[in-house]
Amino acid sequence: MHEKALTRWQRGWSASRGWTDYQQVDDVTVVRVGEPERRVEYVATEANATAAAHLALTDSNPPGTSWLAITTDNPDRLAADLKPVEALRTEWLMTISLAEQASYPVPPPYSLELSTTPSIIDAQICGYGEVAATGRMAVLHTGAVADLITTDPAHRRRGLARALMTALAQATPTPAAYLSASSHGRPLYESLGWTTITPLLVARTSTSY
Repeated sequence: MHEKALTRWQRGWSASRGWTDYQQVDDVTVVRVGEPERRVEYVATEANATAAAHLALTDSNPPGTSWLAITTDNPDRLAADLKPVEALRTEWLMTISLAEQASYPVPPPYSLELSTTPSIIDAQICGYGEVAATGRMAVLHTGAVADLITTDPAHRRRGLARALMTALAQATPTPAAYLSASSHGRPLYESLGWTTITPLLVARTSTSY
C-alpha cells in the first residue's frame, strides 16, 4: 500500500547517507550500510516483514548489526510478530508538496549557509560563534528527502529548525518531499504542513540470539 512512498524515501535517505549499495531481495530492499554497529538495513512494507526478518536473522552479520525499517499501521503488533527481532522505536514516514510548506525566516542574530551539489543540499544555521542547526535534502528525480535535521540543545526553541526546513524547501527544485520523523520531530513537521503516510517500525536483530 505504501510501496512507492517507502521506495522514494529509501532512495533519498540512502543517497543522503552515502549508502549507495542496495538491491531488491524477495521484495525487500537490502541496503549495505557497512557501519560497525549497522552493517545492513532491510527496508520493506508490512506485507514483506516476515521476509525482511528472515533475511536479518539468517545473514552473516554479528548479532545486533542487522537493522529493519518496516511500514505498518500497528507497530506494537508487528514488533510482537517479528520476535526475536528487537523493536527499537517507531518513526513516521511523512510527505509534503514543498510549495505548501509553511515558511519561517532565520531569526537574528543567526545566519544561514547553504552548500549544494546536483543531488545534495546542505544547510546550517550559525550564531553566537557556533553551528546551531544543520540539515540536508537529498534531491532525486523521484522526489526529495529531508534528513539529518538537528538543532544543538543550547539553541532550541528559537525557531531554527523551522527556518532550516524553510531554507531547504526553497532551495529544492523538485516539488514533492519525504522524511522519516522521530516522535520528537513529528510535531515540528506537522506544524510546517507535512502529513503522515504511515508509521515505520525500526528494529534490529537481538544482541543475544
